[in-house]
Amino acid sequence: MSVPEAGLEPIVLSIDLDTTPAKAYRHFTEGFGGWWPVQTHSLSRDARTRCELEAWPGGRLLEIAPDGAEHVWGRVESLAPDEGLRFSWHPGREEDSAQWVAVAFEPQGTGCRATLSHGGWEALGEIAPLLRREYVPGWQHVFGDLFARFAAQHP
Repeated sequence: MSVPEAGLEPIVLSIDLDTTPAKAYRHFTEGFGGWWPVQTHSLSRDARTRCELEAWPGGRLLEIAPDGAEHVWGRVESLAPDEGLRFSWHPGREEDSAQWVAVAFEPQGTGCRATLSHGGWEALGEIAPLLRREYVPGWQHVFGDLFARFAAQHP
């Protein structure tokens, strides 16, 4: 199989937040279930769904459906508390199709800049270009709008 998608660049999205890197990191990790839009961005698409991010090496990023079923979306690969983390990403797919997502929080003036990068598209094979195109507006909404709003409401 040819792999034309191997050259796909990561998606990179940065937002400026009026909070410290440490607080933004905690909002992203500990507050993950509070800002992630389960009704539109989960496998069950149900308001009763919960999402969690276990912020330790090997920790899971998971969805807990209303019936208690757990769906692992990825695993924490590395983290630097108060600075950032990187995790595998395969919601609704097998682990061997995982990409990676990295989120960094850096001081910026009196606040911080949060940068999300999503790459590793070659793991998706031929559907990589299509999924990458779909993820661009998805991350802009989820990270750029919802996470930024959550961080602003919880200084």
